[in-house]
Amino acid sequence: MSIVTEEICRAFEERRRLRLSNSETDGTSLCLFGNIIARWVDGEVYISNAGWKSKTTKERLNGLTGVSIVQRAGSWYLNGNYWEGEWTSVNENNGIRATMQTEAPQEDEFDITSEWVKAKGYNKPVYAVYRADSSGDAYLQGAKLTASNVKFRMVETDTAGEYKPNFFLVVMPEDIELAKSLLINQI
Repeated sequence: MSIVTEEICRAFEERRRLRLSNSETDGTSLCLFGNIIARWVDGEVYISNAGWKSKTTKERLNGLTGVSIVQRAGSWYLNGNYWEGEWTSVNENNGIRATMQTEAPQEDEFDITSEWVKAKGYNKPVYAVYRADSSGDAYLQGAKLTASNVKFRMVETDTAGEYKPNFFLVVMPEDIELAKSLLINQI
């Protein structure tokens, strides 16, 4: 957990004002990039992902007492229960904490962010097998992978200095050769 997450969550829980990096609290609401992701209502803490299933949103929320969010196959689970990010109370009295597991389940993670390489004027994840300028193109190619039972994740990045998205299909290392054989114009 980052220092920003620790400090901003502590300030929110202590109902103090604080602004750090991309996060801010006035003591009643906790905001990330201007979106309210937690708030005090009648003495209870309510959380929401504000429509953003990002790693930073998940980290900030996990910094709060009584919150354990894990991601499996692209879905979020709040204290062991499937959660779409809607406003939910996380106080002990509402039964949600009672379902919290003593040990968080292991996430099925693709290593998509730790290793990147240069390719044709842009950076790409090491295990990327396809790149497109639109998500639709990437999903069409992803359908070919799904039909052959190859698990993948789609990762979106911006080109440095401008908004020009790159959409990558990333597979597990053991599936790279099979995935490349299924796709045309792979990278």
